[in-house]
Amino acid sequence: MLRPTARRFFDYFASAYPARTVRMIILFVGAGLADGVGIAGLLPVLELSLGQTQAEQSRISQGVGSALNSIGIPASLPILLGLVVSAIALKGLFKWLAMREAGFVTARVGMDLRLRLIRSLMRAEWEFFVSRPTGHFANAISSEAHRAAMGYREACAALAGLIQVTVYAGFVILISWQVALAAMVAGSGILFALRKLVTAARHAGIEQARTMRDLVARLTEALPGIKPVKSMAREPFLLPLLERETEGYNAAQRKQVAAVESMLAFQEPILVAVLAVGLGVTLTVGTMDFPSVLVLAFLFWRLVGGLNQSQHRYQSMSTGEGAFLSIEALISDAETAREAKTGRLPAPDRIVRGVEFRGVGFAYGDTQVLRDVHIEIPAGQFVALVGPSGSGKTTLVDLLTGLLAPAEGQILVDGVDLAEFDRRSWRRGLGYVPQELLLFHETIRRNVTLGNDAIPDADVERALRAAGAWQFVTELAEGLDHVVGERGGRLSGGQRQRIAIARALVERPRLLILDEATTALDPETEAAICRTLTNLKSEVTIVAISHQAAMRDVADIVYEVEGGSVRTAAAVSPDYEDSNKPR
Repeated sequence: MLRPTARRFFDYFASAYPARTVRMIILFVGAGLADGVGIAGLLPVLELSLGQTQAEQSRISQGVGSALNSIGIPASLPILLGLVVSAIALKGLFKWLAMREAGFVTARVGMDLRLRLIRSLMRAEWEFFVSRPTGHFANAISSEAHRAAMGYREACAALAGLIQVTVYAGFVILISWQVALAAMVAGSGILFALRKLVTAARHAGIEQARTMRDLVARLTEALPGIKPVKSMAREPFLLPLLERETEGYNAAQRKQVAAVESMLAFQEPILVAVLAVGLGVTLTVGTMDFPSVLVLAFLFWRLVGGLNQSQHRYQSMSTGEGAFLSIEALISDAETAREAKTGRLPAPDRIVRGVEFRGVGFAYGDTQVLRDVHIEIPAGQFVALVGPSGSGKTTLVDLLTGLLAPAEGQILVDGVDLAEFDRRSWRRGLGYVPQELLLFHETIRRNVTLGNDAIPDADVERALRAAGAWQFVTELAEGLDHVVGERGGRLSGGQRQRIAIARALVERPRLLILDEATTALDPETEAAICRTLTNLKSEVTIVAISHQAAMRDVADIVYEVEGGSVRTAAAVSPDYEDSNKPR
């Protein structure tokens, strides 16, 4: 009787890949059947070589002889040896095909699990991402999907092994049903005796999935910030955190190794002991001839060994089961957090009158972030949002992009509630430049277009010029084909920022949002960017979160956000400016 989680594991893969699963199992069974025929074929060879008459031969030998004679082939020693060799060769062919199919299926299973997770993540709402470490996603895609796929492969091999055992049992029954019964009882006894090692491996697999997920999450958080850690010699404070997660994973691995190796170590001695007892009884008490005893010993070994091998495969599957349950839980959570569809209206190609926040309120749980916000963002205007950290500026922008929905009030676009528009339609017309840049280890062209090859180089050049980046790009030997390196490491901070701005402008957005986008720029470059942005007002409405004086100076409207409330800032005091200026 399968455990509920193991049954769920089998059911998922059997329903997802029915044809592939059946094909792989048939190939494994074919290999076992050919192996059984080859071993059973040794019996007539031995009996014939000992000169036994047809009446003295076993039922298997008599059956083989009759089958060959019926097609006009004599049951001679060369023919019988050729039959054995052919059966073993056929077994090799079936096993090769089975293992190749298993490899293909395993790769497909891993790919499908990764795609399911990635697609679920892309459909999830924004709050799902901010509530979980990024490392959990990275670990599931890189490690857990592979381990789950390997578990599926072991599950198929375990099932195929049980079917092969049935095949071997059939050959043993043809020679001696008593020996077949003894083999099944002995094999079942060994399975029962070692069952706790299977449970131990399953628990170790679940623990490995948890500790590896935590370790990758910690590394994903730590490595991007390794520069300040090393610059301040804080490695001794970070190291214990990483060591704790690594040691936890090592402990889980040791438990798994102990369970797996213990099973392998105990299975063979127990099997040999059972076989020795059986041979002793058969040779001293039984009346069976030696060739039959010898072949029975081979088949007995394969039958009981097949049961043990299936148990070992099941143990390996149990290890992958933990990874499968972990990635399935993550996919389920992402699907539960799927972003709800709002309206069906297509968003306007351009903003004619403007955007208005009317009585907007928002809270994260019990924490009220914004309350009764009334602001206007006129079309073709440059609006700056200023205020201390944690005052709600980013939440305002997240509401504007539709990543969050207001708990109270409305956001109106040309008088139409933003909730009436299709979210994706609205977002496709936005250009967004975050404070934390996302640059891929790709060319400048692909970083600007985000891989959209339909965007012509002329539009890429226009966007780079608008962002003040064209000059330095033309000075690079590869130009647009220059690879920026990991996280843009082959560019300066200011150059990275300008590439990100060009990306936001390349598809001519109706609304450009900048979240501290000029913080990393020197004053001269920042001033040039601000002049460029001012010139863009006739084409795009601009909303910028900024502490920089230059950005606020060129804004048409400045809103001060503080304590969850927003007011128009007629002027920003020097004290406020000095206190919030990056140092």
